[in-house]
Amino acid sequence: MASKTPQSGNTPQSDKVAVAKKKAQSQVHAQQRRALVVWIVIGVVVVGLFAALIAYIVRQGNVSSVATTPGQLNPAIATTNGGFGVGASGVVGGKDLSTSHVRLDIYFDYMCPICGEFEQYRGAEVDALRKAGTADVYYHPISILDGSSSGTQYSTRAASAGALIAQDAPDKFLAFTTAMFVNQPKENSTGLTEAQIQAIATAAGVPADVVAKIPALAYTSWVRSATEKASVDGVAGTPTLALNGVIQDPSKNKDDINWSVAGSITTAINKAAGK
Repeated sequence: MASKTPQSGNTPQSDKVAVAKKKAQSQVHAQQRRALVVWIVIGVVVVGLFAALIAYIVRQGNVSSVATTPGQLNPAIATTNGGFGVGASGVVGGKDLSTSHVRLDIYFDYMCPICGEFEQYRGAEVDALRKAGTADVYYHPISILDGSSSGTQYSTRAASAGALIAQDAPDKFLAFTTAMFVNQPKENSTGLTEAQIQAIATAAGVPADVVAKIPALAYTSWVRSATEKASVDGVAGTPTLALNGVIQDPSKNKDDINWSVAGSITTAINKAAGK
């Protein structure tokens, strides 16, 4: 009988080896996939943290360029809510201010075009009430339009100059503010330079030693704080009026001052004064 030649092919033993090898390869591939996923997650987290760090540094840089400038000051003459009180004498913090008078607060931004219109059309009316002793007027220069001055933070810089003059030349604050609106730059422009603000201050009669301090921007930190305080107190835009501490919003209360109507400020203040 002829012997049988062994057939070529897989034996049970070789099948087991192949299965084990395939299983080992699958485990390796699974481990590699898990490792890849882990590294991808780590990469995403690192990129996110790096982006957050960059954003934080940029924000800090934007703030520190103003708020941490050496020599920052608070105007002692300002009220606790950031106002510069002016009575009949026209001097900030004058002795003629009295709690018995009607109080009118005006919140404004030197860049705000509507504030410019308010000064143009209602400035004389407010001055007449103040000079008559009917009302004390508290002016609040704030900075809500820094984003509308092409990165120069004009609103803050201008308000800093206003705070400086209110503190160091209180009898020239009104003249300076009026002149700033006469020479008001357009919204979304770069605003005025410190040299231009100095020229306006000089023309308004501000003493030379005070004018020389304007470029130091010593009150910018205070301006930011006053702006935040105004927001907390309910000021949502400029110009905003408050009568005896109550924010006036004719869109919500028909009895509130609507300054766009001629004589409305006088009517409201006379009524508050009992006239």
